[in-house]
Amino acid sequence: MTLRRTFLAGSVAGLAALGPMRSVLAAADGYPQRPIRLIVPNPPGGPSDIVGRFLAESMRGELGQPLIVDNRPGAAGLIGTSAVAAAPADGYTVLVTSRSNHVIAPLVQQGAQVDPPRELAPVGLALRAVGLLCTPAKSPWQTLGAFIQQAKAQPGQLFYGSAGIGATNHIALEQFKSLTGADLVHVPYKGSGLLITGLMAGEVQLALLDFSSAQAGLKIGAIAALAQTAARRLGSMPEVPTLAESGLPRFDPSFWIGLAVPRDMPTRVVTRLNKALNHALADTQMRARAQVNGWELAGGGADVLEATIAQDMADFPGLVKRLGLKA
Repeated sequence: MTLRRTFLAGSVAGLAALGPMRSVLAAADGYPQRPIRLIVPNPPGGPSDIVGRFLAESMRGELGQPLIVDNRPGAAGLIGTSAVAAAPADGYTVLVTSRSNHVIAPLVQQGAQVDPPRELAPVGLALRAVGLLCTPAKSPWQTLGAFIQQAKAQPGQLFYGSAGIGATNHIALEQFKSLTGADLVHVPYKGSGLLITGLMAGEVQLALLDFSSAQAGLKIGAIAALAQTAARRLGSMPEVPTLAESGLPRFDPSFWIGLAVPRDMPTRVVTRLNKALNHALADTQMRARAQVNGWELAGGGADVLEATIAQDMADFPGLVKRLGLKA
């Protein structure tokens, strides 16, 4: 009798210990069974928010449940990122992630409490937002190669602008300097609006702008695009060469956006989310939006985003350290 009681007690204890695991597995089997919280670690209206809302709308049909967008801005995106890393690995909390909050912010923000590459698992790469290397329209150079030659001939005499110290386009153009040997002086502005104004006025000779922000200046002929970050020339800008065509195949300053979840997520849940993401990217309306906004839709398996993050982690820590960037 004593042996039987001991066995039963041990069995009950074992089942209790398996409780959390069983609930996760059950959720994976019939996933999703309730709405999914889609955390955007940025304020409403920014690129990640716009893309996140498009994906929430398009993924709903495939998943059969709504995706509720939850903006959690702050600390350069680390507040929302930390919230997802600390969430249960049950598939009901998903992060709209980007190079900015996934790679750059943890390197720059002192005392960062989250390590996204270690604590988050990739679901898939949604897109790359195409950027344009722009110059004032009245500049004497017509190509990126000619600009680089001029910068080398006049070291320290040409200026590039950014949206601020530590901004994505600041770090990207420091990488550009390293790759090309161009000696350019950095002029940080307080945001993209002032940067564009300064570029149009000729205060700086080079800036990396996102596709949408550059359109007004391009249309009025105040600025000119020297190169685009797309892998292939956009149909809307067939006259602008890619960086690879301009002799810089290793320079990739495009702003990528993807989806990630807590690291210990069951594989079946990640696969389900990845399938819904790819379904959304194949949607006709999504492709039309990409054309208007200058997005290169990506897709594929979770390994595509994993490789993208790995490449960034090989490229940026040394650069951030060399620049002494800390916020």
